[in-house]
Amino acid sequence: MRNHIHHKNAANTTELPRALPAASPTVLLAALLGALLAAVGLFWPVPAAQAAVVPNAITSVSTTSTVGDQWSQVDFTCRWAVPDGSQPGDTFTLQLPPQLRWFGSTDFDLKTPSGETVATAHASDSGLVVFTLGSFVASHQGIGGTCSFSTLYAEKPASGGTTQLDFQVGSTVIRVPVTIDQPCQQDCAPKPPATPEKGMWWSDTAQTELKSVFHLPATTLPTSDVTITDTPGPGTQIDCSQIVPRVGTALDQDGNIATPSDEDAYPAVIECTPSLLTVTWTGLPKGELAQLFVVTKVTDGTLDAYTNSGHVTIAGKDTPVMVEVRRTSAAGTGNGSALPSPTPTVASPTSTRDGATGLETPPATGTPTTGTPTTGSPTTGTPGPSTAPVAGPPETPAQPQPTAAPLAYTGAGGTAVVPLAILLLAGGTVLAFLGMKRSAKRRAH
Repeated sequence: MRNHIHHKNAANTTELPRALPAASPTVLLAALLGALLAAVGLFWPVPAAQAAVVPNAITSVSTTSTVGDQWSQVDFTCRWAVPDGSQPGDTFTLQLPPQLRWFGSTDFDLKTPSGETVATAHASDSGLVVFTLGSFVASHQGIGGTCSFSTLYAEKPASGGTTQLDFQVGSTVIRVPVTIDQPCQQDCAPKPPATPEKGMWWSDTAQTELKSVFHLPATTLPTSDVTITDTPGPGTQIDCSQIVPRVGTALDQDGNIATPSDEDAYPAVIECTPSLLTVTWTGLPKGELAQLFVVTKVTDGTLDAYTNSGHVTIAGKDTPVMVEVRRTSAAGTGNGSALPSPTPTVASPTSTRDGATGLETPPATGTPTTGTPTTGSPTTGTPGPSTAPVAGPPETPAQPQPTAAPLAYTGAGGTAVVPLAILLLAGGTVLAFLGMKRSAKRRAH
């Protein structure tokens, strides 16, 4: 069968306008995704860079303390400085030498004379002190200051003289000489005191508990009654579960009653409340020594000093005793000069045209004075470099300087999303255009 093809007269044929070809869902999705990413990239927050570690910020360490024996308190001071441009959150460290143990507050602030916090510090049990810069450094330059802290000498000195303590500061070591008292050479055995004595000391580095001991002289009568009363001062109370009375006739090398002791033969009568302790021995023979160990808890940690008073009565003779222990605390200072204020932007002179005459009026004469502020040296810390003022040309006025150094950024954020969004948007547009052309060709055939 022959196909019949009907030919239309071109002159009588009317072409209806064709609708634009619809893009495929995939193409539309690509274009939409590109536009969405472009919008998100414009507002995506740029994450801040990780805090930096400032090397060798501790510039010196010194002490005037002398080591008398193991567990002697040794106080140190230091000076520190960080370079301009350091950011809030940046840190620097100080590692104590192995001979020393941290003693006192583990957290403290480094403040300006007006009370602004420049940095904070935290000391770990390992003796590592980490200093963290605060927001103060964002608006100041020439940042530096001091620190002070207390330690305990943990080793038993072998001999007198001077020893070197190595403080690790970043990649360097600061060596500090410390004087060691000459130990006893002869007749060094502990001896009983001639009169009643009392000592008290901190038993923990957090300074929440105090230990004390009463040392009594040997009794001199055939029999003696002995009574000790102990009264804690403000901010403390007695822990009645940690009362240890001792009696005997000899002392060990640490000055405590040696074993075997005589507690079983001469037991003590203990009456204790958090605010008062009374311990009594009855009928102690001649030559007997008595000691009493007491633990008190701190109930008010805001005090600078804690006292304890007591009375010792031996064969009717009363002797008052009193002791005070001060709280050791780490502290620090910091300071810096404020960043210069922004220099106002001076507009370039322009000509004006008179609307009536059409003549131009020349700009006013005179050149604005601009200059770069000089960076001054800080009161504490390492001086910053000095920059001489430089006058800029009149047609290029100095740009204003920010009053606060902005946080550093990694660059991986919204700025990276925008190019990708543009590529996707362009790709989606091209695909949409090619789809439209192919659709047009198919309709043409």
